[in-house]
Amino acid sequence: MNTEQLQFLFSLFSFIGVIGILIYLILERSKADIKADRLELFESRVVSLQDYVYELEERLESNKKLTQDEIKDQIIEMYEEGKDLMVIENSLDVPRAKIEMVLKFHKLKTER
Repeated sequence: MNTEQLQFLFSLFSFIGVIGILIYLILERSKADIKADRLELFESRVVSLQDYVYELEERLESNKKLTQDEIKDQIIEMYEEGKDLMVIENSLDVPRAKIEMVLKFHKLKTER
């Protein structure tokens, strides 16, 4: 082999090396972008969960302040307004069985 062939061979390997490095950098950049997108998604989910927990805590605190009679009155009032049982359950954070029991007793009282 003469020097020109060796020089061509080294140039070829250098070119292949540069192309390999560029491909590696592009792949790593795409992986970093995917990780950043996932991180952003998880952060938004965490923020929404924090907001949801905060709202539930506020609702729980407001319900703790209410007595059982006040809760019963609110259940009856909301039912008479025509609200669905699921809406009453979610807004007052009271189990569905308790709501149904209160409404049954209310219907019995109103029938008498």
